[in-house]
Amino acid sequence: MKVSEILEKASQSRLLREDPYVKKIWELVHDRSLFEKSPDYLLSLRRSLLREALDYFRRHSDYYARLFEKLDINPRNAELEDLEKLAVPSELIRGEGHKRFLIRDVEPGGKYFMSSGTTGRNPVKVYRSPLDLAIMITVNTALFEYVYGGELEENKGIALFMAAPELKERLNFVAFVHYALEAKGIGLLYGMRLLTGVKEGTPWQRLVPNKDNLVKFLKSKEEPKLFFTAPAGVYLLSKKFGELGFIKRIFTRILTGAPPVDLGRGGVIVTGGGTKGFTDLPPYDKIVELARRHFYARNEKGEKIDVPFMDVLGMTETLAALISRFGVMDLMPHPLTHVFLLEPKTFKMMHEDGEGILGMFNPFTTSWLEVFYPGDILRSHPSDRYYGKEYVYVRRLTKEEGWDLQRACGGTLEELMTEGRKVE
Repeated sequence: MKVSEILEKASQSRLLREDPYVKKIWELVHDRSLFEKSPDYLLSLRRSLLREALDYFRRHSDYYARLFEKLDINPRNAELEDLEKLAVPSELIRGEGHKRFLIRDVEPGGKYFMSSGTTGRNPVKVYRSPLDLAIMITVNTALFEYVYGGELEENKGIALFMAAPELKERLNFVAFVHYALEAKGIGLLYGMRLLTGVKEGTPWQRLVPNKDNLVKFLKSKEEPKLFFTAPAGVYLLSKKFGELGFIKRIFTRILTGAPPVDLGRGGVIVTGGGTKGFTDLPPYDKIVELARRHFYARNEKGEKIDVPFMDVLGMTETLAALISRFGVMDLMPHPLTHVFLLEPKTFKMMHEDGEGILGMFNPFTTSWLEVFYPGDILRSHPSDRYYGKEYVYVRRLTKEEGWDLQRACGGTLEELMTEGRKVE
């Protein structure tokens, strides 16, 4: 499905035409001035949207009407603290578990996204209606450009994603990047491909580097160059460059123009989900340090600068990611996304900064009440930006703590690249 088809289907949505809450959400997600509002204003807005969202889901779902009554939650006077009662663990969204949460008049013609399923258990599986897909593209593009530091120019630049094109049909992170770049008219090359003629194993076990696309990206003179990858991808490529002998280095530079890799004006490396505690990878800051020996970008004047790094924390369950820029800002939510932290032992909402279990509520998701906790611990700290807080990824909850989930999108790509598959 192309972006134009998604937007066309979204514009024809009966919910968008007939439901006042959906109309309001549609206008809000297109309002870039939200990034200029104060934390207090946005907090008040999210509280108001919570009440309107609960009323919307009560009207469109017998399941939610019964749930709110059981939990003694009145949509008219609900508070953000009620999210601790409404949040569902991602465990409940495995297999067909998500269906119970969908509104009765959910619109067809959308897409399913899933986690990897590498643990042998049913993957987390979430349905996105065409309207939700359009909103996903809008909110993530707006947040990405805020953290990036400016709007991506249309029809300018080239991008490389260390994934196979088939994965956009399954992984949230890949789909968002694909659709966002397509909407901007920016050419996207996939740095991996699926082996054909091999029936055994999961798709993750049949991925190999697409050398033609890697060379095409490295040799391209277009700018900016946008490099999307799991941290393992840039780490393995940087390590490969560092291991080249003098003769091979000269030969490789003649063939590809690298190393070093010039990403040009506005060039950036975008990673998915940090290193997520993988023991066979160095810490994220060490990966950045190594990569900057072999990758660089340029400022508006054309002068060489350290290549910027951005990191995207997304989950199969969420319509909107959290995004950070290394050395500039920690993880930031979209202004309309309500991020809350739960006490690890009591699962009660924390009101002070510190480490807690991540919970998320996205009031702009129209197919189900998207309030959940995925099993990650984050640390919050004050910020002078629009949200008033920024977040640092700490770790996954452990099996000993009662948690056993597959990794999120970026973690899936990370697992793939750390199982002995090298970029050659």
